[in-house]
Amino acid sequence: MSTATVAGAATRLDRGTVRPRTDGPDDTTMTDIQLHDLDANWSESTDDPLTLHESDDPTAETGTFVIEPGERVPAEGTTSHAGDEVSVILSGELEVVTEESRTVGANTLSVIPAGVEHYSVNHGPEPVRLVYTILGEL
Repeated sequence: MSTATVAGAATRLDRGTVRPRTDGPDDTTMTDIQLHDLDANWSESTDDPLTLHESDDPTAETGTFVIEPGERVPAEGTTSHAGDEVSVILSGELEVVTEESRTVGANTLSVIPAGVEHYSVNHGPEPVRLVYTILGEL
């Protein structure tokens, strides 16, 4: 695994390297993005979410998370956040429980509003892989 610096942030890469692009306006160097090879992050996203990006203004956190078959998150009770939770389910199927229960699968964007108590359960045969963003305080 290699590390590249893009926009001042260390970015772990599994394949290849990231080079600043020079095809911006007036052939300027474009280094204002962060790139994350998600395939390189899944092993570190099991058991606990892996934060890929944090911001203080506005407060936000983005990361990856793997929920194994039979796993419930949190293990007991519910969780909520001061900000909206936006997740993209990339693979697997997940039951998301608030006041009602919904099953979401691959290629689904899930938005849980701030303050809503919830938990999730993977009843399926394969791990759920998702990318999440919390907008506001955790």
